Amino acid sequence: MSKKLDEVLSDPQKVEKLEKLLENADKLEDFLGRMDKLLSKLELFSEAGMLDDLYGVLFTLMALQRGFVKEETIRAVAELMGSASFLGAPDCLEKIAQAIEKEDRVTLTGMLGRLRDPDVQRGLAIVFNSLKAIGNCAEQCKD
Repeated sequence: MSKKLDEVLSDPQKVEKLEKLLENADKLEDFLGRMDKLLSKLELFSEAGMLDDLYGVLFTLMALQRGFVKEETIRAVAELMGSASFLGAPDCLEKIAQAIEKEDRVTLTGMLGRLRDPDVQRGLAIVFNSLKAIGNCAEQCKD
């Protein structure tokens, strides 16, 4: 046996650490495998000259997570997403895309006529309520 191994086996604390290491050998092997994959992917970013960009994105995400994302913010965003979830419905997205693609002009009298449409009234209510909330938040942020 080598001197180093004799030294380790003669120290009970080192033997205990060695036993723990052997017990966790599968986990360690799995971890090293994941680290190898991560390093391979980082190598791709490095070769593409994008490593600094990746660091910047990661730093930004970390700063957002640590500095700006508070529990109440997460709750508010979740509520907002829930209230606007109708926008994510496939048929709704298709209707919005079709509306954006329309190239018709709206005259003043045409606009007045469209204001009688219940769907337009609902949409305007959403827009105006959202604008009011944004204005209120902007005023609060000034203080």
